[in-house]
Amino acid sequence: MSITVRYPGRACLLGEHCDWAGGASLAIPLPLGVEVQVLDAPNDVTIQSQMDDQLLEGRWPVDGTIEPSGGPLRFVPAALVALSQRGITVPPAFLTTTAGLPTGRGFSSSAAFSLAVLDALSRHAGNPLKADELAELAYVVEHDLLGVQCGRLDQLSCVAGTPVFLQWNEGKAPLRRVEMSAVFHLVVGVFDCPRNTPAILSALNDAFFSDIRNPSKEGEAVRAALGVFAEAAVNGAHAMENGDAAALGQAMNRAQNAYEEQLGRNLPALAAPQLRRCCQKLRELGALGAKFSGAGGDGSVIALFSDEQGALAALEELKHDKIASWYCPIGKV
Repeated sequence: MSITVRYPGRACLLGEHCDWAGGASLAIPLPLGVEVQVLDAPNDVTIQSQMDDQLLEGRWPVDGTIEPSGGPLRFVPAALVALSQRGITVPPAFLTTTAGLPTGRGFSSSAAFSLAVLDALSRHAGNPLKADELAELAYVVEHDLLGVQCGRLDQLSCVAGTPVFLQWNEGKAPLRRVEMSAVFHLVVGVFDCPRNTPAILSALNDAFFSDIRNPSKEGEAVRAALGVFAEAAVNGAHAMENGDAAALGQAMNRAQNAYEEQLGRNLPALAAPQLRRCCQKLRELGALGAKFSGAGGDGSVIALFSDEQGALAALEELKHDKIASWYCPIGKV
């Protein structure tokens, strides 16, 4: 018997880092994703994965043993451990994976991969899980078992498959899908080289959690920026629900300005000159809003246009600048 599941990557439209710092986030699904097919096997769990133009292979016992060597496939044995801890025994399986998401660019490729593996294996075991259960288990895989410094934004955004608004309370948020009556014409792009996510997260955490009795300049800047990000996410969700592209663009620009003035100027790990130039160019091309997406740095950019024609024209300009990019219309008429 064959089972196939697919999960999209996500772009954070507004509210980056608020999943661990508090506030709200607004995220959209991407046309790019991760697909996993599972088949019966005589023993063990084996995987062949096409990722970043590389063919990767791995094999593990069904009881799950996390390999200390890590690597791109480390999420598979961690998923086996997480399912076992939940009381789900996975029978031997052969997995094939096709990943169209670039890694290290802020599109949550690891969350999409973890979700797809968990969903495929739990269905293979005859115990399919609900969306919120899968999201929490994917968080356990990444954060608890593999030690990835992440909140729950990625998992909840990828599992929904629709735009989501997440109001955070102690690192958790109910899964709320955004209802829209209009189409929002978004373009997402990634720069040539992956940004250093661990360095960005470390710099933000060190500054954010600095001694509040003797706050540093960096800590004040981070807390101010994240406050703007959270407020912009609330305003952006209202704008999407009301079909107000102009208001959504304003929220995006305000968030990018806070990033540049507060984070980029005060934390070297978050300096992003390529991103700054790209946002300026996108606005000159007619973008209503343009900003970073994901952890930050010169990783990925997202922009909003008033119509499809403007979005496609900007798409061609980005590709001319050798910035891989995609048109992502969101919503319905």
